[in-house]
Amino acid sequence: MNPSEQVVYEFARASSLDGWWVWAAVVLGLAVAYSACIFYYKRDVGELRRPVRWTLIGLRLVAVTALVFLFFDLVRRTERRVTRPSEVIVMVDTSQSMSLPSGDSIEAVSRVERARELVAVSELVESFAKEHRTSVYLFDQATEPWLVQTKFEQEVATTGEQSLNEEAFAEPISPFVLFGGFCLAVSAIASLVAFAMGGLGIGNAKKNGKRLTKAAGAETPGSASAIGWSLLAAAITLVFGIVSIGGVYAVHTDRSLAQLIGLETAGEPDSAESQPAPSESDLDSDGDPESPTMKAVDWDEVIVAGGAQSRIGDALRSVLVDHDPTTLAGVIVITDGQNNGGATLSSALALARRGEVAVYPVGLGSSQPPTNIRVVDLEVPRRVYPGDKFVVASVLQATGTSALEVDVELVDALDTGEGSSSSDPGANAEQSATSLPGGVVLETQRVKLEPDATLTDIRFEIEPQTVGRRRLAVRVVAPAEDRNAADNMQTARYEVVARKLQVLAIAGGPTREYRFVRNLLFRDESVQLDVWLQTGMQGMSQDADELLARFPETAEELFDYDAVVMFDPDWSAIDSASLELLDRFLTQQAGGLVLVAGPVFHPKISGDRADPRSSQIGAFFPVNLATRGPLLGGGRQGGSESWPLKFTPESSQAEFLWVADSSEESFEIWQEFGGFYDYVGVKSAKPGAKVYAYFSDPTTEVSGSLPIFMASQFYGAGRVFFQGSGEVWRLRAGGDRYFDSYYTKLIRWVSEGRLLRDSNRGVLLVDSDRAMVGQNIALRAVLVDDQFQPLTEPFVTAKLLAPDGKIKDLKLTPAADSPRGGTYTGNFVVTKSGGYEIQLAVGDALDEQLLRQSVQVRLPTSELERPRRADDELLNLASTTRGEYVPVDETTPMSDVKATLSEAIVPQSQVTLLAGTPDSAFTLRRNAVLMWLIASVLTFEWVTRRLHRLA
Repeated sequence: MNPSEQVVYEFARASSLDGWWVWAAVVLGLAVAYSACIFYYKRDVGELRRPVRWTLIGLRLVAVTALVFLFFDLVRRTERRVTRPSEVIVMVDTSQSMSLPSGDSIEAVSRVERARELVAVSELVESFAKEHRTSVYLFDQATEPWLVQTKFEQEVATTGEQSLNEEAFAEPISPFVLFGGFCLAVSAIASLVAFAMGGLGIGNAKKNGKRLTKAAGAETPGSASAIGWSLLAAAITLVFGIVSIGGVYAVHTDRSLAQLIGLETAGEPDSAESQPAPSESDLDSDGDPESPTMKAVDWDEVIVAGGAQSRIGDALRSVLVDHDPTTLAGVIVITDGQNNGGATLSSALALARRGEVAVYPVGLGSSQPPTNIRVVDLEVPRRVYPGDKFVVASVLQATGTSALEVDVELVDALDTGEGSSSSDPGANAEQSATSLPGGVVLETQRVKLEPDATLTDIRFEIEPQTVGRRRLAVRVVAPAEDRNAADNMQTARYEVVARKLQVLAIAGGPTREYRFVRNLLFRDESVQLDVWLQTGMQGMSQDADELLARFPETAEELFDYDAVVMFDPDWSAIDSASLELLDRFLTQQAGGLVLVAGPVFHPKISGDRADPRSSQIGAFFPVNLATRGPLLGGGRQGGSESWPLKFTPESSQAEFLWVADSSEESFEIWQEFGGFYDYVGVKSAKPGAKVYAYFSDPTTEVSGSLPIFMASQFYGAGRVFFQGSGEVWRLRAGGDRYFDSYYTKLIRWVSEGRLLRDSNRGVLLVDSDRAMVGQNIALRAVLVDDQFQPLTEPFVTAKLLAPDGKIKDLKLTPAADSPRGGTYTGNFVVTKSGGYEIQLAVGDALDEQLLRQSVQVRLPTSELERPRRADDELLNLASTTRGEYVPVDETTPMSDVKATLSEAIVPQSQVTLLAGTPDSAFTLRRNAVLMWLIASVLTFEWVTRRLHRLA
């Protein structure tokens, strides 16, 4: 039997008798019945000897008692004892501020490393799982936390004990059955003796036909009294035998009578019945072997500081709603206390107080940051041209007790592919962290920094002259009291390229978008522009370096270009051979393609489904095209109301959308310039594509999704960008420079693979060259062998150089979306701010070539504004909910933190008894036993009366 179940026997009729007068009537009735039975029987058997009188009266009373027992209806129920285990929730903050140092010293590890130490190394989860069902959640900028693991050791132990108990339950013949069998045997023998004596006339002998005198008939051995005592013994043992065996038979409904008395062997239980009943925890996990309860967790991979915000209020409220407060013993929140997004803590605190749930904040970080100056971010263009001035923008931050004035240096050096630290073995740690090998100071500025962690912008302007790869660094000449030299400098790579950007513009007609972009590129001295106006007449004038009358016919002609920009082109004028060249241009040559859709020719792409070119044309797009024809394909033409774009989170990392000096200002301009009227209809984004913006008119929503307006995808080694309308020229309403910036950056972005091509053996690309801490960066490498055929190796290995100088191997595997082969993909998560570099060596030892890419990583502003540990907020969170605040410094042993929490949080299990339904098998057998008993005693009574010649 399951230890959580309990068998209960009760009289069902007794529960229905309500009121003292009912019970009084029942007791009176039973007393009358028993008294009448005894009275009439004494009168009827008064002439018989005492043992016989007792036997007959007792048998009748047993029969009446059996009927009374049947009336009160003894039933059996199986009550289930449901134990809802105590719960403990562990919430870990994974926002980007958790990547900041956990203490004041230079050697202090990050806050997220201390969190991992508490959860994994100190075995906090395992410790609580011995008495509580412990669930671990991660939270950052998401509105709901993410459940990582649920653990409870008693669930496994209970199942094991149950199986052992079931095995031990199989028992031999019950001693009650043996006793009952003995009684029935004695009853049978005593009955035979009495009947034999009665049949032989012993005790009823007559002498000379006269009845013996009373003295002569006195009780002696072998006389009539012997018969009476034998009958009494037989009756008593009969009743005890039937009750003993019948009781066991009624209780053990899983075994037959033959099995109970040992005539048959009990068979093996059904496999289904032998399986233990699912525990409550099994039901909670839905039986899913891949649920968090079943998974082993690599905490180093899971607890990573990556969120752009810390929504403590939202996460805490979500956990309190999802878990029963009656069993929730406590919520442990591991955080630095910076609640900078979502709801405030007040609503979560109210919910915790209402449910009487205690919250135990574990505060990480330093409550009083020391004097420190750090370079937060560095922005440098990836490609510049000789003689073109460009701006280097950096962000500084200081903490301390008073304002600081420091010198900030701009350092330039040749990029040798090595780390940013000094290679001088005699240099100390501070010199190594703030030196750039071969660096020359170009400019120095004096800056005043406030000590309250305010972010301060600083800008430099330089004019490069030397062609090649170079590195820039912004370095702070820190005062002596600065506690951490490792964050006093940040570096970034850039390349000075001499050749012009080769662009081919194709237009289905002289639209405004085409003309504005054509004029922009023609004026740009760094661009070589060729155009093909498909509706143009021979000899007409165009502002371009060369006018084309057709699509390039040979690979040599097309592969000279870096990017192709198409403005609603007439695809029917481009044959299959040209489409094949365009495919090779993208996949093999890392070319760029910009597709600006329009209302004239775009709807016709999928209009003729019999045209084999339709599928090839559709493959270029990062979106799935509408297949309902030009009339029903969706979209809007000639709209009467303008709508701004609805940008996605991906757009914040797309620098071509930064039309102003900062991303914040840029997106304000996108929202305020006036908006767009029209768009072309597409179905959805393709797998792997990135969507940057939607058309925001809510009336255009289909199946819960707005129309896609901007999207991109990798196509082999190249990039393809889709724009849902040729109306970006309207951006000029805010200023010509915004339109110019958008298209200039966009075309250079899609052609990045060509411009940064390091080798004729392949190209290495990243999906974003600027990222936030915690962002996942996708890598893509398109490689060929020494015969210039797609590489067929099962994998390639790249090197990742982190800002702290650590080197990590990255395994790139063949891409599933590349039927031609030679395309490899991989990814990594940036966990620190600064510059990352990816290096991939191709070729053999004699002809090794190095492919390189760089990613600049920064922390978001909201996560840097208050780097101090929020002791006041965390202490209020604990005191309001009757919990306990546990501040953790860099020297605090995590074993002490675990001990403090274990002592403060006590189990809070809930036990509930669930009454089962009456056991029908028991009731059936109970009735059968009572019928056996009544029939047996009445039969015995009748025979006894007949032997004594009674009516």
